[in-house]
Amino acid sequence: MITSKERVSYGLFFAGQNLIYLFVMNYLQNYFTDVMGITAGAVALIIVAARVWDAANDPMFGAIVDRSRLPSGRFKPWLKLSSFLVPAFTVLLFCVPVSWPLNVKTGVCAALYILWGMAYTICDVPANSLSAAMTSDLQERTALIARGRLHSVLGIMAAMVLTVPLVSLFTRLWGNLSNPSNPSNPSNPPNPFMAWLSVSAVVAISGFLLIRGLSSNAVERFVDPDSQPPKLLDIFSSVKSNSQLLAFFGSLVLANATNTTTVLPLYFANVNLGDSGKYMLLVISTMAGAPLVSIFASRLVKVFDKLAIFLFGLALMVATSIAIYITGYEGSRFALFLILSAIRGIGASCSTVMSYMFAADCVEYGAYSSARRTEGITFSIQTFTTKITGAMSGFIAMGLLGWRFGYRSAEYVNGVLVTPEQPVEAAKGIWILISIFPALGATLAIFALLKFYKLRDKDVQVMANVNSKRMSRAEGEAMLAENRKKGGLRLWN
Repeated sequence: MITSKERVSYGLFFAGQNLIYLFVMNYLQNYFTDVMGITAGAVALIIVAARVWDAANDPMFGAIVDRSRLPSGRFKPWLKLSSFLVPAFTVLLFCVPVSWPLNVKTGVCAALYILWGMAYTICDVPANSLSAAMTSDLQERTALIARGRLHSVLGIMAAMVLTVPLVSLFTRLWGNLSNPSNPSNPSNPPNPFMAWLSVSAVVAISGFLLIRGLSSNAVERFVDPDSQPPKLLDIFSSVKSNSQLLAFFGSLVLANATNTTTVLPLYFANVNLGDSGKYMLLVISTMAGAPLVSIFASRLVKVFDKLAIFLFGLALMVATSIAIYITGYEGSRFALFLILSAIRGIGASCSTVMSYMFAADCVEYGAYSSARRTEGITFSIQTFTTKITGAMSGFIAMGLLGWRFGYRSAEYVNGVLVTPEQPVEAAKGIWILISIFPALGATLAIFALLKFYKLRDKDVQVMANVNSKRMSRAEGEAMLAENRKKGGLRLWN
């Protein structure tokens, strides 16, 4: 059984990891366009280039993790290394001087973003693989992953709720320090660059303190020390032979590639609502349901099959996205918009919280079908999916803003940051992307899952029992055959 100390460390790790991740992923594009002065189109290219490369090296690093046979464990040494790398590169992302020529700072920012993503891979792949190594009991593993997802949500909410107020606070502080005798003098405006750098340091230090304990406290119980380490070329054969891995994460790509709601809330508050203060309301409404999903996920899967819960979440996203677009947000309708956004957030959270549970199921399926257990490669596909969909949704959102809807980035005139007025077309584009656009991918994902994903919870537990030698292969085949006779979606466990 997993100890309480392990559970606490596991949860705190994901709180710190996602605090850093959401800070970078949700605010870096705003920082690039509205503080650094990089155009929205260039930001779109930076995002897609960095995230595609980052996603591509995830499976490669997954194979390296599976090949590692270090004295302190297969996964824990990488977690210890990344606990220093990720916070360091997080601060470096916000250190590029705004006074540099535009093409120079654009190139340096792109390079640092790529390096940050590679450091994050060293953190993400082993951490997600660790759940399958800590226990082979499906219910215990589900509860552990649910704890990690709950703490992830807390880290996400901390980043989304605290970032903008902290930037405002540090902006005022640095403005006062630049001219203490007359801080309101317009010739010495507040310094947004130093404010963002200060907040990045706060986030990095907080994240480091939260993530550092897991590498010391976790125990890798379910790792076969005699198994042959996979070769790098085994990445392709492992993925290709695991049909359910391809089916689930292919569907997840469809669902999240058009989910541009996480990219644009600050743009929506500034441009459409004309009040950055309402950003907090957008965040709270979007994230309100996430803790509920994380808390009740482990309980729900005792009653309902995970696939049924996941499909319900996607359907909820589709229905509420359509309702949001029809309702609008102007005037008194803004309150209804927030309520519908909160309901949509519950559906989206099913994807965020439960994708890791499906990855663990795919580990068991792969071990059962091929007699090779490759947690690193399997969970690297999960991180690959997260990053490639982040690249796609970020590229789509920023690309359409810059190239189709005419969003204008900030400029420096004589060293002073000038924020331009946005065209009406930009506001219309932001509304489409934040309202109905996510329904497109979610709809496609529903059909793909129903067509191609065949694993059910009871099947996975049988496979886990065979893989851990608690059941013979013959007994497992008999039970799986009996389950197949029942057919259908099998909504209840």
